[in-house]
Amino acid sequence: MADVTGDGDDRGQLMLVSALAIAVLLVGLALTLNTAIYTENLATRTTDTNLDGAVNHGGAVEMGAGELLDEVNRDGGSYSSLTDAFDLALGNWSDTAATLTAVRGAVTNASRTDRVDGTRISQSDSTRDFTDRSGSGDWTLATDVGVRGVRFNVSRDSLATSSGSAFELVLDDGSAQVETEVYRDSTHVFVTVEDASGSRSTCSVAADSGDYVRLDVPAGELNGTACDPLDTVQTDLSGKTTVTYRSSTQAEGTYELFVNKTNSTVFDAAKYEPADSGSSPVAEEALYAVNVSYVYQTGETYVSREVRVAPGEIT
Repeated sequence: MADVTGDGDDRGQLMLVSALAIAVLLVGLALTLNTAIYTENLATRTTDTNLDGAVNHGGAVEMGAGELLDEVNRDGGSYSSLTDAFDLALGNWSDTAATLTAVRGAVTNASRTDRVDGTRISQSDSTRDFTDRSGSGDWTLATDVGVRGVRFNVSRDSLATSSGSAFELVLDDGSAQVETEVYRDSTHVFVTVEDASGSRSTCSVAADSGDYVRLDVPAGELNGTACDPLDTVQTDLSGKTTVTYRSSTQAEGTYELFVNKTNSTVFDAAKYEPADSGSSPVAEEALYAVNVSYVYQTGETYVSREVRVAPGEIT
C-alpha cells in the first residue's frame, strides 16, 4: 500500500475517504434513524425516554467512527495524513448526521479529540501462505501489545487436515495463553480454541474445495456464523499480549490486525515488507484508536460525551 505523499495524492485520498464516509453513514446512522422503534423497545427498561435519542446517537457515532477508522487505515499513509483523512471523513459524517437528526429536532456534532498511534499488520496476497518475509512458519508478529481487529480470509485447500499440524494463532499475555487452530476435513473447516486452562472446544463451517473462509476473531464468527469457542480469546486475556503464528505454511490467504505500538517499534525488515513494496506481509503506520467527542441536544436533553473507538479490541 502506497504512502500518501504530495498534495495531489492527499486530495485524492481525502476525496475517497469522504465518499466512503457517506456510505458508512448509512450504516452508522441506522440506529439514529430508528429512534422511534428503539424508544418503544427501551421504554420498558428506562424511566427517561428523553435520553433515548442521545443513547441511540452515541451508538451511531461509535459505529460510524469505527468503520471510518479502519477504512482510513487501509488506505495507508503517515500518522499525520491518516489523522487528517479521519478528521475530514468524520467531519463529513457529523455534518450529514446533523442534517438528518435536525429533522427530529436535535442538534448534534462529533469530532476527534485524541488518537493512539499504532501499526496495521496485514497480508493482501491471497495466494501466499502466512509465513513472514523470510519464510519462517513459526514467528512472532508483535510483542507486548494491545491488539484488535484480528481477521483472516483463508483458503480451505491450503489448510492442514488435522489439528496436530494446523496453523495456529497464539495470543499470550504473560499469565494466560490462548491457541486458535484452523484446519479442515473433506467437507468442513474447523476452528479449535485451547483456553488458558488447556480446555479445547471446536466450531466448524461447511466449505467446498476452492472456498475462502472468513474468521473474525473479536466478533467470534466463522464465515459470519457464531463460533462460541472464540469467546475464550476475549475472556481469558488481559493486558499486553504477544501475537505469534505457528505452522503458518498451513494457511494461505489474507489477514489484518492492529496493534497499539508505533510502526518504528514493530517493523522488522526480516519479517515485513516495506509498506509501498506491493508485497506481503506488511507492517505500516495506522491509527489504533481515536477518542471522539459528541454532543446531542434537544429542547429537553443535553448530552456531551467522549468515547474511545477501537473496533474489535481484544486486549
